[in-house]
Amino acid sequence: PIKAPESVSTIITAESIFYKGVYYQIGDVVSVVDEQDGKIYYAQIRGFIQDQYCEKSAALTWLIPTQASPKDCFDPASYIIGPEEDLPRKMEYLEFVCHAPSEYFKSRSSPFPTVPTRPEKGYIWTHVGPTPAISIKETVTNNL
Repeated sequence: PIKAPESVSTIITAESIFYKGVYYQIGDVVSVVDEQDGKIYYAQIRGFIQDQYCEKSAALTWLIPTQASPKDCFDPASYIIGPEEDLPRKMEYLEFVCHAPSEYFKSRSSPFPTVPTRPEKGYIWTHVGPTPAISIKETVTNNL
């Protein structure tokens, strides 16, 4: 008989994961319930980690409520970005709240890549403001 080799710790990072029927992406807002006081706290996902046993975790940045924050629901416009957590949290403790509202809370100084690595396409460019038009004189004289 030969002894099995020891398992080697490997960590895989990802920009998105599928966990218990929900598709999570970097920048999504999740809620966490505190075991001690039972209150709900909100955080934004900075990155995902999966270990050699396929256990999925997320690195979080906490969101701090302001006085304008409603008590019964999450309003992205009323929260400010808070401290970044050093240790990742297991996905089983996180509950999906919403996708990132146009990257409003994404941190640019994160160790995880938050800036797109390739150009994003699909934008339609248009002129904003007054557009040059034919003057009224030219319109009237052409119609006579």
